[in-house]
Amino acid sequence: MTKPEVLFSEEDIRVRIKAVGAEIGAAFEGRELAVIGLMKSCLVFMADMIRAIPLELTCHTLRVNSARGEGKGQARTEIMYSASIPYEAKDILLLDDIVDTGITLNFLLDHIREGKPRSLKVCALINKPGERKIDVHPDWSAFTLDKAPADRFLVGYGLDHAESHRGLPYIGTIPRPAPSAEGRKITIAPDSLA
Repeated sequence: MTKPEVLFSEEDIRVRIKAVGAEIGAAFEGRELAVIGLMKSCLVFMADMIRAIPLELTCHTLRVNSARGEGKGQARTEIMYSASIPYEAKDILLLDDIVDTGITLNFLLDHIREGKPRSLKVCALINKPGERKIDVHPDWSAFTLDKAPADRFLVGYGLDHAESHRGLPYIGTIPRPAPSAEGRKITIAPDSLA
């Protein structure tokens, strides 16, 4: 297994989470916050962020499946898991691990807005504005990569590659695996969302 190169150290992360948590606390001062984190890559970020936000809050999780087909227009995003989340008249903070194309984030924002929250803000662990395909942006981000290395893959602090490296206390990079000769295949779960 390749040892990741450190991009953001454990101390870098600690400092940024504390600063962003204070900013979010000031923005929502005096209100109770419903924090929604995306499973699984966001769980470590969520655990640290909810301790850094000096407010009363509730915690919820969503799991999303995003599939990009080979042809144009063959993109599909669906919610795979969602416990009962009370959106209506709530102040919602959505935590996302990486905002790159914006496709998944845009889908989630539309979904949550249907529930008529009082307010909806987004905090990303990593923002990659140079990869945006939809004009959607987080309100806060711990780190911004204006030009992410094209040949490297982000891992650690909950981020994984094939379920490896999630437990690292830092965010690192590993060489991006070469695509297989067959191309990328994605299996999409059945349409049943209970």
